[in-house]
Amino acid sequence: MIRPLRLLFLAPFSQAAHCPGLEYAGGLARALGRPLHIAAFTDPHGVESAGPAGAECPNVVRQSALAQRQKWLKDESARLQEKGVEVHPEVVRASSSAAEFAAYAHRIEADLVIKDMQARPGLAHCGLLPQDWEFLSVSPVSVLYVQPGPMQIRGKFLAAIDMEFQAKEGDSDNHAIIEAARHLASTCGAALHVISVYDSDAPGQGDLSRYDARKQDFEDFALQHGIAREHRHFIPGAPANAICAYLQRSAYNLLVIGVANHHLMPSGIGLTAEGILENAGCSVLAIKAPGFGEQRKEMLRDIAV
Repeated sequence: MIRPLRLLFLAPFSQAAHCPGLEYAGGLARALGRPLHIAAFTDPHGVESAGPAGAECPNVVRQSALAQRQKWLKDESARLQEKGVEVHPEVVRASSSAAEFAAYAHRIEADLVIKDMQARPGLAHCGLLPQDWEFLSVSPVSVLYVQPGPMQIRGKFLAAIDMEFQAKEGDSDNHAIIEAARHLASTCGAALHVISVYDSDAPGQGDLSRYDARKQDFEDFALQHGIAREHRHFIPGAPANAICAYLQRSAYNLLVIGVANHHLMPSGIGLTAEGILENAGCSVLAIKAPGFGEQRKEMLRDIAV
């Protein structure tokens, strides 16, 4: 995702009048000077949203839903085109499932998928729904989840890296994260900050000399990537909790993190990443580890036909 060539926005199922993710995607496409693909999924077989009446005239209900979807997409595309965005809209007649989303992104060779964060029942803040977690796990490319609120692609970006993981020979994930964040921040005119957490409670991490060594590694890494000294943040604590607490007392517009790169869970996302995504409180760009697309290629090949 260092130089994204194809941006894909996955429209929410409900045609809401205000769609923060689409606003963000349009602004990002303008800043990058790239076209924006918009996919609005509609299930060709489902009439569940129509209620019991849909069972009597399923074809009429399906055609009505399709017409509404097409009108929404046409109107939104025209609005973005008036702002100078090159738009490629498509109504996709397939179920709005994580597997279908991932297959579509793979089929059009998307470089970055953009999606809205959704309101969660019983909670005051928006976040990832079960389908979002599933999609992030199977997506062949990085995903940007947009927090509701005023659209702003500038401001301050924060990239989170893991120096303990960086110490492992041959690791390239942190470099991919910081380069993607730096390119995006530069293009959008945003200030880029970098954070890393020293997990002092982990086994063998209580040694002060080890802390000093990791901090120096962090300073060297940030310097290598041109990060200003005042934009470097090396803090102790439990990684997910420390980063979320830092975000709560700071004003960042976007957090950039890596997923599927360490502490792997069956979902393929990672303990630390899952904890951060659950409580970030801002938009989040989840960078897939290098080579992740190859790991999912076999699974997607049968779907993307």
